[in-house]
Amino acid sequence: MPDEVDDRARHAAEPAADDAEEFPTGEGQLPTFITTGPDGNVWFTAGRSQLGRITPGGKLTLYRDPAGLVDTPDSIVTGGDGAMWFTSLGDRIGRITTSGEITSFPVGRGDAWGPLALTAGADGNIWFTTAANEIGRMTPTGEVAVFADNPPDVVFPSHLAAGPDGSVWFTNLLNGRIGRATTDGQITTYDVSDAGAGLAGVAVGPDGNMWFTGATGNRIGRIAADGTVTTFDGTAAGVSEPGAITAGPDGALWFTNINNRIGRITVDGTITTYDTDTADVRAPSSITVGADGKLWFTSLANDRVGFVRLPVANGTGAPDAPAEYQPLPWELVPELDPGWFPPVPAGP
Repeated sequence: MPDEVDDRARHAAEPAADDAEEFPTGEGQLPTFITTGPDGNVWFTAGRSQLGRITPGGKLTLYRDPAGLVDTPDSIVTGGDGAMWFTSLGDRIGRITTSGEITSFPVGRGDAWGPLALTAGADGNIWFTTAANEIGRMTPTGEVAVFADNPPDVVFPSHLAAGPDGSVWFTNLLNGRIGRATTDGQITTYDVSDAGAGLAGVAVGPDGNMWFTGATGNRIGRIAADGTVTTFDGTAAGVSEPGAITAGPDGALWFTNINNRIGRITVDGTITTYDTDTADVRAPSSITVGADGKLWFTSLANDRVGFVRLPVANGTGAPDAPAEYQPLPWELVPELDPGWFPPVPAGP
């Protein structure tokens, strides 16, 4: 049964409908990964073996597995079957429908070597990484196949994302390589060590290339289908241990940083970051574009889910109106001048 959380966090003055807001998920919930569901809501994994749903209006509902098989859900993605799929401790992958019905399937790798992250493949299956340095595939009915790299260039694969070429691309956390797996399990890896050894997030960009973050090198990278790699140093722009990355609705990519900043990179490599360093937002971790066009993210360190509202692009890839930001009591005020982001006035 879902747990209904009564109402959302509000300011002293009721915000207008278009204002951005943040929503506390409850002490100890530890929201981790987030995705946009086919129902127009955002869904996230949380502590205490729960999954959460937040509507665009801010209503929060938490769900638990009645069978008790889901333990600390982590990575979450929307599958091609209209449900959300997620990894779980205990060597399982779970599935939750938009009505909150939860089922899960064993992966068969052992508790210590189970699934880490997942994505929806172009073949209709769920693809995942494992702690045993494998890439796996699960059908909608729970049938599993795993593929190991030979020679072993896959070392602790972390995030993965479906590419426009029909394959699945993944980062390796420990060896500075990014990998590509075809739907029949053929694995190729590419050296991107210029971005640092600790690769993290990966996503397809609006330019058709795969973009990734280099956590240890403070760099954002781009890799083409032929393996050509370009990296961009974000240190001067305030990038610090970048994590998750996603294509935004404005023709750029947005990413999280461990230093309480959210970053933006254009397809030509221009990087800007925005400060979220207040008591209400700590260590934004996962990020997704909501059905409402807002960038939703999790704040793992203090049990919050928030969003940034962006303007509609004018068709050239450049925004044609000022952005509205995550609401009070904190402000997402750029310290750099990116041109189209004006400072946000202090609220009540």
